[in-house]
Amino acid sequence: MAKKAKIRVRQQAAQHKKNQQAKRWRIGLGVIGAILVIGFIVWAFRQGNATAAPGEHVAYQGQTHIEDGEAHTDYNSNPPTSGAHSGDPAPPGFYDTPLADENVVHSLEHGYIAISYDYNQLDDCESVKDSLRALVGKYNNFKIIAAPRTNRDAPIALTAWQRIELLDSYDEAAISVFINAWRNKGPEKTPN
Repeated sequence: MAKKAKIRVRQQAAQHKKNQQAKRWRIGLGVIGAILVIGFIVWAFRQGNATAAPGEHVAYQGQTHIEDGEAHTDYNSNPPTSGAHSGDPAPPGFYDTPLADENVVHSLEHGYIAISYDYNQLDDCESVKDSLRALVGKYNNFKIIAAPRTNRDAPIALTAWQRIELLDSYDEAAISVFINAWRNKGPEKTPN
């Protein structure tokens, strides 16, 4: 009888060991599964955010520096978002007079946002100018340019390096979203 009891205890111990191993495998597979699910959710969220980013992507046209007035390939967007540009970037701030595209593109390369407003397409240009001047000041003129420009497709155009968003009217919320998404994200990192 004692021998049968010892055998039964050994069998129970072996069964318990098998059960513990199976439990560890189930927990391990559960953890791996949870990590995969969380990883997929994070990946999907990032993919969704990439496509939900403000503005449209514009194909890269290079970063060649040219002399002022030198001929270059036509830009692939209006206003331009990359391509040949002047060696001198446009300084940040609000402007009442147009700036050369080649200078603005150099600023975009440094991570600037350019807000182009078209006098001919705006109903109340003076009000828009006042709003843009205040908005640029709100961002302490840091890597933001607002200047008049003849925009072919919209009264207000927002540009960053390889990004463009066209607005039918002044929309501070949309402009702020664009600025916050793309400012200081150009290919050349500069302090200002």
